Amino acid sequence: MRSQRRVAFCTNCGSQVSGGASFCSHCGAAQPRPTNPQYSDFLDGLSDRAACILCYIPVFGVIPAIVFLATHRFRGNVRVRFNAFQAVYLFVAWLIVSSAMPVLMLTVPGWGLEHLFVLVLKLVLFCCWIYLLVKAAQEQEVRLPVIGDLAARSTSEQL
Repeated sequence: MRSQRRVAFCTNCGSQVSGGASFCSHCGAAQPRPTNPQYSDFLDGLSDRAACILCYIPVFGVIPAIVFLATHRFRGNVRVRFNAFQAVYLFVAWLIVSSAMPVLMLTVPGWGLEHLFVLVLKLVLFCCWIYLLVKAAQEQEVRLPVIGDLAARSTSEQL
């Protein structure tokens, strides 16, 4: 069986043009580019639910969250943008607790309870990530007390 080759014609004058030509050789009119389905956006097959779940992977979820905030596909999706902002703010809280708090606690005199306090805060933040991950998988929106309000404000400002 022979493969049939499609012959392209100019959209302006109707004369035959080569397959990948951008302009007609007869009249010079610009030709439409054929769409190639293999060059689609890598986020096309990703559901909103999966995007929300990816945002809440502990510590590393900030990477897909930033990607989702930057892509055009989720620009108008309030649910995904809210979860992405909340995940980014949760990551910032994690950075503050794990990096800045131990340095600030060195100046506080005590019996070593400051290290326990930082450890408890880290555990609370990690449990928040897991809780939000489960709720995102169940397609329920959870708004954390301070971080959720910041995320809602950021989502409404960006639209």
